Amino acid sequence: MGGKSVRAQGFTLLELMIVIALAAVILAIGAPSFTEFRRNGRLTADANDFLTAVQVARTEAVKQQRTVSLCASADLQAATPTCSGDADFTGWVVFADPDSDCAIADAADIARTGGRASADRGNVESVADSACLAFGANGFLLDIPAAPPHRIVYCDERGYALQGGTNQSAARGIEVSRTGRGEVVRDPARLSAWELACG
Repeated sequence: MGGKSVRAQGFTLLELMIVIALAAVILAIGAPSFTEFRRNGRLTADANDFLTAVQVARTEAVKQQRTVSLCASADLQAATPTCSGDADFTGWVVFADPDSDCAIADAADIARTGGRASADRGNVESVADSACLAFGANGFLLDIPAAPPHRIVYCDERGYALQGGTNQSAARGIEVSRTGRGEVVRDPARLSAWELACG
């Protein structure tokens, strides 16, 4: 056939070793960033979920022209969740509260539940300055015996430490003004001034 030699196509052992070494270096650099990305994503999701609940409770109070409360709940898997009485808002319930006592009187009053069950929380925890937040018919926070929280913090094992590469806290704080509007806070000095131990 003309005496031509056919060269075999493929990688040499040296080329394969170089590719594997490069892949290992890329993974070593990227893995910590991916872990931080996941942790930040979980905190952001929990904080935004709670902020949505605040907006739903406020809107329902105005729409129904009666008190609507948002309380912490530890039994989200129950057929009828109840208020837990503690300030851990990793689980919560929005419900019509005509007595303004931050207690669910009837399962039919529940408008929305959310947050994470204890098994799904990972390292996320939350702390607030009270266990219930109640909105009046005008959408403003009410002063009731179970004083409404206006500051809630979601954090993980990093606490209030700075998020890598930024000047913002890894923790996500939510402050609800007396007018009922919620705001996400990530300024470390402002969060520390709240004096809510988290992380």
